[in-house]
Amino acid sequence: MTKQKRKVYRLNDFFFKNLMGDEKRSNLTLRFLNLILNRTGEDAFKSIQFLKTEQDPLTKDGKLSILDVKASVDDKTFVNIELQVSRQNYIVERSMFYISRIFSEQAVRGHDYDELKPVIGINLLDFKLFDELSNWHNTANFTVKGIEKPITDCLTMHFLELPKLKFSDVKKAKRLEAWGAYFSGVSDEKELEVLCMNEPLLKEVLSYEQAFTNNDEMYRKYQQREDAIREETTKIRLGEKRGEKRGIIIGRKEGKKEQAEAMAKKMLVDKVDLKIIAKYTELPLEEIIKLSKS
Repeated sequence: MTKQKRKVYRLNDFFFKNLMGDEKRSNLTLRFLNLILNRTGEDAFKSIQFLKTEQDPLTKDGKLSILDVKASVDDKTFVNIELQVSRQNYIVERSMFYISRIFSEQAVRGHDYDELKPVIGINLLDFKLFDELSNWHNTANFTVKGIEKPITDCLTMHFLELPKLKFSDVKKAKRLEAWGAYFSGVSDEKELEVLCMNEPLLKEVLSYEQAFTNNDEMYRKYQQREDAIREETTKIRLGEKRGEKRGIIIGRKEGKKEQAEAMAKKMLVDKVDLKIIAKYTELPLEEIIKLSKS
Protein backbone atom coordinates (compact mmCIF):
# COMPACT_ATOMS: atom_id res chain seq x y z
CA MET A 1 0.00 0.00 0.00
CA THR A 2 1.39 3.38 -1.04
CA LYS A 3 2.00 5.76 1.85
CA GLN A 4 -0.13 8.90 1.53
CA LYS A 5 1.92 12.03 0.95
CA ARG A 6 1.90 14.27 4.00
CA LYS A 7 1.27 17.97 3.67
CA VAL A 8 2.20 20.91 5.85
CA TYR A 9 0.77 24.35 6.36
CA ARG A 10 3.88 26.33 5.52
CA LEU A 11 3.06 29.18 7.87
CA ASN A 12 2.97 26.82 10.82
CA ASP A 13 5.61 28.39 13.05
CA PHE A 14 7.16 25.08 14.08
CA PHE A 15 7.77 24.17 10.44
CA PHE A 16 8.87 27.70 9.54
CA LYS A 17 11.33 27.87 12.43
CA ASN A 18 12.93 24.58 11.43
CA LEU A 19 13.10 25.62 7.78
CA MET A 20 14.26 29.21 8.13
CA GLY A 21 15.80 29.33 11.60
CA ASP A 22 18.49 26.67 11.29
CA GLU A 23 22.14 27.45 10.58
CA LYS A 24 22.26 24.47 8.21
CA ARG A 25 19.93 26.38 5.91
CA SER A 26 21.12 29.91 6.63
CA ASN A 27 21.57 30.42 2.88
CA LEU A 28 17.77 30.21 2.50
CA THR A 29 17.10 32.76 5.22
CA LEU A 30 19.74 35.14 3.82
CA ARG A 31 18.22 34.86 0.37
CA PHE A 32 14.71 35.52 1.67
CA LEU A 33 15.86 38.54 3.69
CA ASN A 34 17.90 40.04 0.86
CA LEU A 35 14.94 39.76 -1.51
CA ILE A 36 12.58 41.41 0.99
CA LEU A 37 15.04 44.20 1.72
CA ASN A 38 16.09 44.52 -1.93
CA ARG A 39 19.77 44.05 -1.07
CA THR A 40 22.01 42.92 -3.91
CA GLY A 41 25.72 42.74 -4.74
CA GLU A 42 27.98 44.36 -2.15
CA ASP A 43 24.94 45.62 -0.26
CA ALA A 44 23.56 42.10 0.31
CA PHE A 45 23.79 40.44 3.72
CA LYS A 46 26.46 37.73 3.66
CA SER A 47 26.21 36.08 7.09
CA ILE A 48 23.56 35.42 9.71
CA GLN A 49 23.59 34.35 13.34
CA PHE A 50 20.36 32.94 14.77
CA LEU A 51 19.48 34.13 18.24
CA LYS A 52 17.82 31.93 20.83
CA THR A 53 14.10 32.54 21.05
CA GLU A 54 12.49 32.95 24.46
CA GLN A 55 9.89 30.20 24.16
CA ASP A 56 9.39 26.80 22.59
CA PRO A 57 6.39 26.14 20.34
CA LEU A 58 4.46 24.61 23.23
CA THR A 59 4.89 25.64 26.85
CA LYS A 60 4.99 23.10 29.68
CA ASP A 61 1.35 23.75 30.58
CA GLY A 62 0.29 23.16 26.98
CA LYS A 63 -0.68 26.76 26.26
CA LEU A 64 0.08 28.50 23.02
CA SER A 65 3.25 30.59 22.94
CA ILE A 66 4.71 32.91 20.34
CA LEU A 67 7.53 31.56 18.22
CA ASP A 68 9.56 33.66 15.84
CA VAL A 69 12.92 33.84 14.11
CA LYS A 70 15.38 36.33 15.53
CA ALA A 71 18.72 36.87 13.89
CA SER A 72 21.73 39.15 13.75
CA VAL A 73 22.83 39.81 10.18
CA ASP A 74 26.43 40.70 9.30
CA ASP A 75 26.81 41.76 12.96
CA LYS A 76 25.24 45.13 12.13
CA THR A 77 21.49 44.57 11.89
CA PHE A 78 18.92 42.64 13.93
CA VAL A 79 16.00 40.96 12.17
CA ASN A 80 12.80 39.62 13.70
CA ILE A 81 10.51 37.48 11.51
CA GLU A 82 6.93 37.02 12.73
CA LEU A 83 4.18 34.83 11.33
CA GLN A 84 0.52 35.75 11.71
CA VAL A 85 -2.20 33.53 10.27
CA SER A 86 -5.36 35.18 11.62
CA ARG A 87 -6.21 38.86 11.47
CA GLN A 88 -5.65 40.74 14.72
CA ASN A 89 -6.12 44.46 15.14
CA TYR A 90 -2.93 44.84 17.17
CA ILE A 91 -0.49 43.21 14.73
CA VAL A 92 1.22 46.54 13.91
CA GLU A 93 1.58 47.41 17.61
CA ARG A 94 2.90 43.93 18.39
CA SER A 95 5.53 44.15 15.67
CA MET A 96 6.56 47.60 16.88
CA PHE A 97 6.78 46.33 20.47
CA TYR A 98 9.06 43.43 19.53
CA ILE A 99 11.50 45.39 17.40
CA SER A 100 11.52 48.27 19.90
CA ARG A 101 12.40 45.84 22.67
CA ILE A 102 15.26 44.37 20.62
CA PHE A 103 16.49 47.90 19.91
CA SER A 104 16.26 49.12 23.51
CA GLU A 105 17.89 45.99 24.97
CA GLN A 106 21.12 46.96 23.22
CA ALA A 107 21.42 50.05 25.43
CA VAL A 108 21.33 47.87 28.54
CA ARG A 109 24.61 46.34 27.41
CA GLY A 110 26.31 49.74 27.60
CA HIS A 111 26.20 50.83 23.96
CA ASP A 112 26.25 54.50 23.06
CA TYR A 113 23.39 55.72 20.88
CA ASP A 114 25.54 55.82 17.78
CA GLU A 115 26.47 52.17 18.34
CA LEU A 116 22.90 50.88 18.39
CA LYS A 117 22.18 48.52 15.50
CA PRO A 118 19.05 48.90 13.33
CA VAL A 119 16.23 46.43 13.85
CA ILE A 120 14.00 45.17 11.05
CA GLY A 121 10.65 43.52 11.70
CA ILE A 122 9.31 41.25 8.96
CA ASN A 123 5.69 40.15 9.24
CA LEU A 124 4.50 37.31 7.04
CA LEU A 125 0.69 37.52 7.04
CA ASP A 126 -1.95 35.09 5.82
CA PHE A 127 -4.58 37.85 5.64
CA LYS A 128 -5.04 41.35 4.23
CA LEU A 129 -3.97 44.01 6.70
CA PHE A 130 -4.07 47.23 4.70
CA ASP A 131 -7.29 47.11 2.69
CA GLU A 132 -6.59 50.52 1.16
CA LEU A 133 -3.24 49.37 -0.32
CA SER A 134 -3.00 47.05 -3.34
CA ASN A 135 0.67 46.08 -2.93
CA TRP A 136 1.30 42.81 -1.13
CA HIS A 137 4.64 44.01 0.31
CA ASN A 138 4.50 47.27 2.29
CA THR A 139 7.12 49.01 4.44
CA ALA A 140 6.69 51.26 7.48
CA ASN A 141 9.36 53.50 9.00
CA PHE A 142 9.84 56.86 10.70
CA THR A 143 9.27 59.85 8.45
CA VAL A 144 8.63 63.55 8.89
CA LYS A 145 6.02 65.31 6.77
CA GLY A 146 7.71 67.10 3.90
CA ILE A 147 10.76 64.83 3.96
CA GLU A 148 10.59 61.84 1.60
CA LYS A 149 13.50 59.91 3.10
CA PRO A 150 13.05 58.17 6.49
CA ILE A 151 14.71 60.19 9.23
CA THR A 152 16.24 57.02 10.72
CA ASP A 153 16.72 53.36 9.84
CA CYS A 154 16.74 52.32 13.51
CA LEU A 155 13.31 50.65 13.28
CA THR A 156 11.66 49.37 10.11
CA MET A 157 8.67 47.08 9.60
CA HIS A 158 7.83 45.02 6.52
CA PHE A 159 4.37 43.52 6.00
CA LEU A 160 3.96 40.76 3.42
CA GLU A 161 0.24 40.14 2.87
CA LEU A 162 0.15 36.79 1.06
CA PRO A 163 -3.54 36.88 -0.03
CA LYS A 164 -2.78 39.99 -2.10
CA LEU A 165 -0.10 38.18 -4.12
CA LYS A 166 -1.50 37.69 -7.62
CA PHE A 167 0.13 37.10 -11.01
CA SER A 168 -1.53 36.18 -14.28
CA ASP A 169 1.50 34.29 -15.57
CA VAL A 170 3.52 32.22 -13.09
CA LYS A 171 6.45 32.26 -15.52
CA LYS A 172 6.78 36.02 -14.99
CA ALA A 173 6.77 35.82 -11.19
CA LYS A 174 9.58 37.77 -9.55
CA ARG A 175 11.89 36.00 -7.13
CA LEU A 176 10.31 37.38 -3.94
CA GLU A 177 6.88 36.58 -5.40
CA ALA A 178 8.06 33.00 -5.88
CA TRP A 179 8.85 32.77 -2.16
CA GLY A 180 5.50 34.34 -1.33
CA ALA A 181 3.70 31.87 -3.58
CA TYR A 182 5.48 28.99 -1.83
CA PHE A 183 4.54 30.11 1.69
CA SER A 184 0.95 30.91 0.67
CA GLY A 185 0.48 27.28 -0.40
CA VAL A 186 -1.80 28.19 -3.31
CA SER A 187 0.51 26.93 -6.07
CA ASP A 188 0.24 23.35 -7.31
CA GLU A 189 3.23 21.11 -8.11
CA LYS A 190 3.50 22.23 -11.74
CA GLU A 191 3.46 25.90 -10.77
CA LEU A 192 6.09 25.24 -8.10
CA GLU A 193 8.32 23.67 -10.76
CA VAL A 194 8.06 26.87 -12.80
CA LEU A 195 8.71 29.01 -9.71
CA CYS A 196 11.84 26.95 -9.00
CA MET A 197 13.12 27.86 -12.45
CA ASN A 198 12.79 31.55 -11.52
CA GLU A 199 14.17 31.00 -8.02
CA PRO A 200 16.38 27.85 -7.92
CA LEU A 201 16.83 27.94 -4.11
CA LEU A 202 13.17 26.93 -3.77
CA LYS A 203 14.27 23.43 -4.86
CA GLU A 204 16.22 23.20 -1.61
CA VAL A 205 13.16 24.46 0.30
CA LEU A 206 10.93 21.78 -1.26
CA SER A 207 13.56 19.13 -0.60
CA TYR A 208 13.62 20.06 3.10
CA GLU A 209 9.81 20.08 3.24
CA GLN A 210 9.75 16.51 1.95
CA ALA A 211 12.36 15.42 4.50
CA PHE A 212 10.38 17.16 7.25
CA THR A 213 7.11 15.41 6.39
CA ASN A 214 8.87 12.03 6.13
CA ASN A 215 10.32 12.44 9.65
CA ASP A 216 7.71 10.90 11.96
CA GLU A 217 8.94 12.69 15.09
CA MET A 218 9.08 16.12 13.43
CA TYR A 219 5.69 15.64 11.83
CA ARG A 220 4.18 14.59 15.17
CA LYS A 221 5.44 17.81 16.77
CA TYR A 222 4.10 19.78 13.80
CA GLN A 223 0.65 18.22 14.29
CA GLN A 224 0.77 19.00 18.02
CA ARG A 225 1.48 22.60 17.16
CA GLU A 226 -1.41 22.70 14.68
CA ASP A 227 -3.74 21.22 17.33
CA ALA A 228 -2.61 23.83 19.89
CA ILE A 229 -3.15 26.68 17.43
CA ARG A 230 -6.58 25.33 16.47
CA GLU A 231 -7.59 25.01 20.13
CA GLU A 232 -6.38 28.51 21.00
CA THR A 233 -8.07 30.02 17.93
CA THR A 234 -11.33 28.32 18.89
CA LYS A 235 -11.11 29.74 22.41
CA ILE A 236 -10.52 33.24 21.05
CA ARG A 237 -13.47 32.99 18.65
CA LEU A 238 -15.78 31.65 21.35
CA GLY A 239 -14.67 34.46 23.66
CA GLU A 240 -15.38 37.02 20.94
CA LYS A 241 -18.85 35.56 20.34
CA ARG A 242 -19.62 35.60 24.06
CA GLY A 243 -18.37 39.17 24.25
CA GLU A 244 -20.55 40.20 21.32
CA LYS A 245 -23.59 38.52 22.86
CA ARG A 246 -22.95 40.11 26.24
CA GLY A 247 -22.47 43.48 24.53
CA ILE A 248 -25.83 43.13 22.77
CA ILE A 249 -27.57 42.27 26.05
CA ILE A 250 -25.94 45.19 27.86
CA GLY A 251 -26.76 47.47 24.96
CA ARG A 252 -30.39 46.47 25.03
CA LYS A 253 -30.58 47.02 28.78
CA GLU A 254 -28.96 50.45 28.45
CA GLY A 255 -31.32 51.32 25.61
CA LYS A 256 -34.36 50.36 27.66
CA LYS A 257 -33.10 52.40 30.59
CA GLU A 258 -32.58 55.46 28.40
CA GLN A 259 -36.14 55.11 27.09
CA ALA A 260 -37.48 54.76 30.65
CA GLU A 261 -35.59 57.85 31.79
CA ALA A 262 -36.90 59.85 28.82
CA MET A 263 -40.45 58.80 29.69
CA ALA A 264 -39.91 59.65 33.35
CA LYS A 265 -38.71 63.16 32.46
CA LYS A 266 -41.85 63.77 30.39
CA MET A 267 -44.05 62.54 33.21
CA LEU A 268 -42.21 64.80 35.66
CA VAL A 269 -42.94 67.78 33.43
CA ASP A 270 -46.64 66.84 33.64
CA LYS A 271 -46.23 66.65 37.43
CA VAL A 272 -47.24 62.98 37.68
CA ASP A 273 -46.83 61.40 41.13
CA LEU A 274 -43.31 59.98 41.62
CA LYS A 275 -44.56 56.55 42.70
CA ILE A 276 -46.72 56.26 39.59
CA ILE A 277 -43.74 57.20 37.41
CA ALA A 278 -41.66 54.51 39.11
CA LYS A 279 -44.46 51.98 38.55
CA TYR A 280 -44.81 52.54 34.79
CA THR A 281 -41.13 53.14 33.95
CA GLU A 282 -39.88 50.35 36.26
CA LEU A 283 -37.14 52.70 37.45
CA PRO A 284 -36.20 52.75 41.17
CA LEU A 285 -37.91 55.53 43.11
CA GLU A 286 -34.48 56.86 44.11
CA GLU A 287 -33.62 57.46 40.43
CA ILE A 288 -36.95 59.19 39.84
CA ILE A 289 -36.21 61.53 42.74
CA LYS A 290 -32.73 62.29 41.29
CA LEU A 291 -34.27 63.03 37.88
CA SER A 292 -36.78 65.39 39.49
CA LYS A 293 -33.95 67.40 41.05
CA SER A 294 -31.77 67.53 37.95
